[in-house]
Amino acid sequence: MDTRGLRYFQAVAEFGSYSRGAEFLRISQPAVSRQIRALEEELGRPLFIRHSHGVNLTDAGRTLLERSQAILRQFEQARDEIRRGVTGPSGTVTLAVPPAAGAFLVPPLTKRFAAAYPNVFLKVVAGFSGYIHEWLVRGTVDLACLHDPVPQPGFTITPLVKEEVFLVGRPGGFDRPHVRTQDLAGLPLILPGRPNASRRLLDGWLSRRGIRLTVKLEADDHLVTRALMKEGVGFSLLSQGAFLADLRHGELQAWPFRPRAYWNLALMATTEERRTALASALAVLVRETVQQEVRGRSWPGVLLEG
Repeated sequence: MDTRGLRYFQAVAEFGSYSRGAEFLRISQPAVSRQIRALEEELGRPLFIRHSHGVNLTDAGRTLLERSQAILRQFEQARDEIRRGVTGPSGTVTLAVPPAAGAFLVPPLTKRFAAAYPNVFLKVVAGFSGYIHEWLVRGTVDLACLHDPVPQPGFTITPLVKEEVFLVGRPGGFDRPHVRTQDLAGLPLILPGRPNASRRLLDGWLSRRGIRLTVKLEADDHLVTRALMKEGVGFSLLSQGAFLADLRHGELQAWPFRPRAYWNLALMATTEERRTALASALAVLVRETVQQEVRGRSWPGVLLEG
């Protein structure tokens, strides 16, 4: 099994097609097919199932994809370090964050990380927690901040901060200063689709109280959700990082819950023995940055012990 075969395999898996994968790699489709076939012969299992519109991964293919992404990333980091002759830590490390938390975390974190590790490239990707969890398990990111992660063998979870959740919508759209849980039943809501963590938390929270929601529509993008709220389509439940700028401009209004409602943000990563040194260093800086920003009141929230 060589790195070329793994790169070809990853391209086909990502694009769902031999032809599109070959086009991305800028090589011929027969060359890609030969490498994939050699991989399948070596492993003794098919990696793809062909259909009229392309290919899908088999169970063996999904396992190889999860393992190979981390392997190739480490190989590329080592190659870059050797070619550049860099002394000290170097390479690339990737962090995934929810957009709202990222608004508070990423700016100060990038400054601290650049000062401590000038030869390391920090890549940040944002998304809802359901997607982030999948990226982490597949090995496409090194660390992930996400809401209420589900414990999983081979991964550690470190609590970071408890963020207050608000009902958010067009100014004047709700006629009371505070929101009660039962008020949600009569409101048109714009929520992320399952299995997003905030949606899972909300569903569990309300089902225990026997409350059924009126979900106007599902949107898995903060920009889309905010645009819909500004047009008066409905309300959403968000932490402050998602709406503070719109609040200042008078485009949105936020109503707190009584009793207050919170979502817990945690740092999730592979166990220490499976984690790279760079990922461990970034994990330390993430925790330190969260503590600094919350204690300095730049990030509204309550620190969690862990």
